[in-house]
Amino acid sequence: MDREKLKYHRDKLLKMRRELIDKLNERYHDAMSLGEDGTQDAADEAYNLYNKNLMLGRVETDALKLRLIEQALVRIDNGTYGVCIECEEDIEEKRLEYVPFARYCTDCKTELEKKGLIKM
Repeated sequence: MDREKLKYHRDKLLKMRRELIDKLNERYHDAMSLGEDGTQDAADEAYNLYNKNLMLGRVETDALKLRLIEQALVRIDNGTYGVCIECEEDIEEKRLEYVPFARYCTDCKTELEKKGLIKM
C-alpha cells in the first residue's frame, strides 16, 4: 500500500479512535449513573439494572472495536496493514474503506465465521 493511502487510513483510524473513546466514556458514565436519582421501587430497580447491563454490553463491544483499531494502527507502523493475518494476501481496498481495522480478507473472514472462530 502506498504512503498516501496509509496516511489516509491512519487518519481515519485515529479519528475513529477519538470518537470511540468519547462514546465509551459517555456510555460508561451513563450506565453507572442509572438509578442514582433517588428512591426506586422494585420495578424501577429491575428496569435500571436491565438497562445498565444493556449499556455495559455496548461498552464492551465498543472496547473490542477500540482494541481492533489500536491493532490496525500497530499494523500500519510495522508495515503489515492491509494484509490478511490468515492468508497473508492483500485485503480488498473496498473492505478497508468500510472497515479500516479489518484483519482478514473477505474470504478468510467468511470461512472463519462459518467455523465459529471469529465474530467481529
